[in-house]
Amino acid sequence: MSEILWIAYLGLIGAPAIGFLLKGKYKTVVMKIDFLVSVTTWTGLFGYVTSIPIGDALIWKIVFFVGILWDLIFVIFLDHSDEKMEGISETTLKITTVVFSIIILLPLYYGVYRYAFHVM
Repeated sequence: MSEILWIAYLGLIGAPAIGFLLKGKYKTVVMKIDFLVSVTTWTGLFGYVTSIPIGDALIWKIVFFVGILWDLIFVIFLDHSDEKMEGISETTLKITTVVFSIIILLPLYYGVYRYAFHVM
């Protein structure tokens, strides 16, 4: 059952990246870096879920730490939204974005951590 949930999660986080790619939304350097980090961490999670060895463990340890650092910088410090929501302060929007991002990305980095440090 847990394997099915992991596969569903892979689709949940992979589909938007593919959609953004097909719509040409990765135009800025920041968005291109984010896409590269997303694909790399997704690949690590895929390796964890399927128990397929992809590359060396040292690479995945680096990916784990760089990915977390990038996502924190991207979500907290980089303003990548084109639209502002009316009636919501910037602070509230930023806090909501950070909390939602942590909730969504926690399983990703849990899997990449287990894959990198071989805690399977």
